[in-house]
Amino acid sequence: MTTGEVKILNQGHENEMEVWGYRPCVWRLALVSVGAVCSGGLLLLLLYWLPQWGVKSTSSKCSLREARILLLRSKVLSVL
Repeated sequence: MTTGEVKILNQGHENEMEVWGYRPCVWRLALVSVGAVCSGGLLLLLLYWLPQWGVKSTSSKCSLREARILLLRSKVLSVL
């Protein structure tokens, strides 16, 4: 099983970003579905507001080559 890797785009520039790869995981998706039913849909509302949590709770990390979902995070560089 390969571990997740982080790729940095535009390294050293103002718009630098980190990229992680994820692939859907059936048992995690089933667990979130059960949680959504038990919470009356409030879990789905939380995952809608925080999409990063939605990806991490329903998918597992993998290499960027195998990924079906990409999670991007911009890094703000302050220039003084």
